[in-house]
Amino acid sequence: MALNKTVHFETLGCRLNQLESEGAAEFFIKAGWSVQMKAVLAKDKDDDSVCLCVLNTCAVTGKAEQKARRTINLLLKKFPFAALVVTGCFAQLSPKEIQGMDGRLAVLPGKAKSALAKVPEFLEKSDAKDGNEAALLLRNFFGPQKVGGDFSGHFERAQEPFLLLPKSFAAHSRASLKIQDGCDNNCSYCAIHFARGKSVSIPPALALERALDLEKSGQAELVLTGVNIGQYKGEWQGRALDAAGLLRLILQNTKKIAIRFSSVYPQTVTEDFCEAIKDRRVRPHFHISVQSGSDCVLKRMRRAYDRKMVLEACLRLRKAKENPFLACDIITGFPGESEADFADTLSLLKEGGFAKAHAFPFSPRPGTDAASYAPKIPERIKGERVAALNELSAVSKLSYIQSFAGKTLDAVAESVRNPPKDIPKGKVLVRAVTENFIHAEILLNESDIVPPSGGAVRVKILGAKKEAVARGEEWEALAQLL
Repeated sequence: MALNKTVHFETLGCRLNQLESEGAAEFFIKAGWSVQMKAVLAKDKDDDSVCLCVLNTCAVTGKAEQKARRTINLLLKKFPFAALVVTGCFAQLSPKEIQGMDGRLAVLPGKAKSALAKVPEFLEKSDAKDGNEAALLLRNFFGPQKVGGDFSGHFERAQEPFLLLPKSFAAHSRASLKIQDGCDNNCSYCAIHFARGKSVSIPPALALERALDLEKSGQAELVLTGVNIGQYKGEWQGRALDAAGLLRLILQNTKKIAIRFSSVYPQTVTEDFCEAIKDRRVRPHFHISVQSGSDCVLKRMRRAYDRKMVLEACLRLRKAKENPFLACDIITGFPGESEADFADTLSLLKEGGFAKAHAFPFSPRPGTDAASYAPKIPERIKGERVAALNELSAVSKLSYIQSFAGKTLDAVAESVRNPPKDIPKGKVLVRAVTENFIHAEILLNESDIVPPSGGAVRVKILGAKKEAVARGEEWEALAQLL
């Protein structure tokens, strides 16, 4: 092979994308490639050694697509001799647009992302001498794309949605396992069911095998993730399993590893689900996909629940776990959202006791029904509502963190990739994510034993970093290592 065997992975969007990128990277590592995972910045120097870039994209909002376009141009500039494979949801929805951006681009739609596992062997056998030749070969290898995002290549017809399951986690201290992909819902505003397709679930035997492997490797925590975990369907020894059943299976066959869910829908939080999560090893942190507190807006969104179901889910979770961290997604500025509708959302956050709300302005997605809904909400109003949600969220999070001051919690140590410059002389900064998802910073002496990234630790919460919480920063509390 004439190409230098160095590949750079760049990932945009959700944890699921990051997980799949790490899984793909393992196939390159096994083939003897040098792999880069650190995000490229505009200030970084150009790198002539990289022969291939893989960009895993998101398309959940218009801003996500804009970021994907900017990142494509940045990677083309920073890696002047590399072919660039663009995959993920943006690649699934807009292949023609991407392919027309540059000759060094090869589009691999998100549904066929598992084909990345075959790329190292293909390029090994190719006679490509530079990025342009590699991109042309890869375009032919992946197969042609049709207008509208359909993919006629052989990879889509034989897709393997759970092939890219990493065994190690270079970019994360906590392990993740994708147990489900796609979505059978048809929400009026969402393009994910176009981009990722119908719901598919990992076989329980494979999920258990991966969980056991991760526990054996020393992982302290496992995050179960998917697009819509509530649509999980599996079969174990003749019995049908839902998400609660899979959780029980993993808990019954493992000994120490803690389990966290990436997100759940309100209708997933059944009495049976809450019985399953009472286990001490299930983390008391739940991110609920809510989107609005107004029944009128939820109906126009075609969500499969109403305000009452959201509040019932919150109540059940609080009965199952003591003072859990409850977070949610909120879309504001949905077409037709009145002041009363927005007031309903604010009151839902308070009544449900949410410690954090991830607020987004509505972004019309091409091909969805809501893109044509009226009346449109002015961008100024959207911005004001997002600001109000963020302000309420900061107050709620501050109160939640302060309620744990002086308390001891289980946590997982995180690597400190970009330590601040104001660390006192003779001190070492350690970061940890607690069982209830408080992101804490710990100062140790240089002579102290520093816990390894990914290792289980016990911490005592000293209090919130008030200014950091107000600014929405990730590291929001101070703690003491026990």
